[in-house]
Amino acid sequence: MESENRGSEILAITWTLTGLAAVSLVVRIVWKLRSKKKLWWDDHICSLSWFVLKTSIFIVTIATSKGLGKHVQAIPEDNLPAIGLLGNFIGTLSILASVWSKTSFALTLLRLLSGRWIKDLLWLGVATIHVFLIVNALFMWIRCSPAAKMWDAYMEGTCWDNQVYPQYAMFAAGYSAAVDFILALLPFALFYQLQMLHRKEKLGISLAIIFALVSAATAIMKTTVISGLTSSDFTFTTAPLIYYATAESPLAIIAACILSLATLSRITRPGNSVASDNNKSLENQSQTSENIPLGAASASASGGQSAAAPSSFSGQGQENNSGVGRDVVVEEGGGGGRKGEREQSGGQEKRERERRNQCWYKLSPDTNAWPGVLM
Repeated sequence: MESENRGSEILAITWTLTGLAAVSLVVRIVWKLRSKKKLWWDDHICSLSWFVLKTSIFIVTIATSKGLGKHVQAIPEDNLPAIGLLGNFIGTLSILASVWSKTSFALTLLRLLSGRWIKDLLWLGVATIHVFLIVNALFMWIRCSPAAKMWDAYMEGTCWDNQVYPQYAMFAAGYSAAVDFILALLPFALFYQLQMLHRKEKLGISLAIIFALVSAATAIMKTTVISGLTSSDFTFTTAPLIYYATAESPLAIIAACILSLATLSRITRPGNSVASDNNKSLENQSQTSENIPLGAASASASGGQSAAAPSSFSGQGQENNSGVGRDVVVEEGGGGGRKGEREQSGGQEKRERERRNQCWYKLSPDTNAWPGVLM
């Protein structure tokens, strides 16, 4: 039994999932930059989550080289304090990666979904997972006095009861799983609010939901193996905890990246210079037309015809002049109709420009601008 070693399994699972998350994150960032989209908070937080996750996996690699994954009896006694200390760092970083991966997913949903109660629910979820999970990470370091007694059993000091921290960790993991399920189910509202017509958008959001549900499932599985922390053979029994704790974050990162890519064209931000120039010209046209009476604007649009008519008929009598007046009225009517159409078009463009310049959380869904991009 002492020859059993889960170290290779730990490394294979953690590095594979971290690599898949890296690929999805790179595709997300590169595609956004190529599409002339500015990176927003959800992109930066998702990147931060992955870098924290990668740091955690580096520490896992160091810990396995010292014996993590083996039975305690098979590990040199001098290595046990180092494994315990590295385990605390692994746990803390995996918690932060989990919190920030969910936050990135929630921020993307905040930009897409409308409805006050949905936004309040998302902010509540983001705030509470930060509180509960960061407290969980804090308890990991303060449950013993001095703190070094947590990883060095031979040091004198006092610690909490062995069941206190695992019970809170199970509560925090269960709450995290509940938030995962809420985040996974909320994208279903996109099918109703955005009224998507293309298969790519539906496929992308469906994949994001699947990955988010799998991430929630791993969070539930994590709660079932937290009890391994209290085992005397902790270097071996905590291996499943490392599997599930590591899997939760990259799966959430992949889900967030797929959701962002699938809805890339739906998230509009000011900054497109061509569109901005067009909007400015249309705005100037509409402002000019608003300040000029309709008849005068149409007369100026008819131009040389109305100006040349009096001079060409200067030698004619009053009857001819009245005829010219009727012609001008006819021209004014036609020009006024065309000018009214231009004013209406300019007004629509102006309203669209003002809508795009609003804060992201005030934007209502625009179902007409939804070509969508998956990859």
